[in-house]
Amino acid sequence: MPTIENDQPINEFEIGSSIPVLRMFDESKARAFYIDYLGFTVDWAHRFESNEQSPLYMQIHLGDAVIHLNGHAEEDAPISEVRIPVLRLENYCTYLCEKKANYPKPSVVDPRYEGKNTDMNIFDPFDNYLVFWAAGDSN
Repeated sequence: MPTIENDQPINEFEIGSSIPVLRMFDESKARAFYIDYLGFTVDWAHRFESNEQSPLYMQIHLGDAVIHLNGHAEEDAPISEVRIPVLRLENYCTYLCEKKANYPKPSVVDPRYEGKNTDMNIFDPFDNYLVFWAAGDSN
């Protein structure tokens, strides 16, 4: 068993944040939705071949939320659901509504019927389900 300097066993560890990988079938639709509409930023993008026909795999982020979009995914790839914490969720919802984009208008809802509007549910163009939830908001 590995030990540290004072011969105590190493039995502590730390797990970092996970990064969901979402299917993506059309790069221009993905960029329009995630970058232009939701406000994510591209961290990096990779193609195995140096031509535009090669599928794209990219990392995007918005605040602390990090997502990978996989252009290698086939139509039968699993649909994913991702929960993304948002402080001041109502403000983010208003920000999206004001864009007048060609997507269904989001709204913040009370999914558990507790008298608290806590979730904003949005499907991306590839049927992945994004749940932006009120983290720490006192709704």
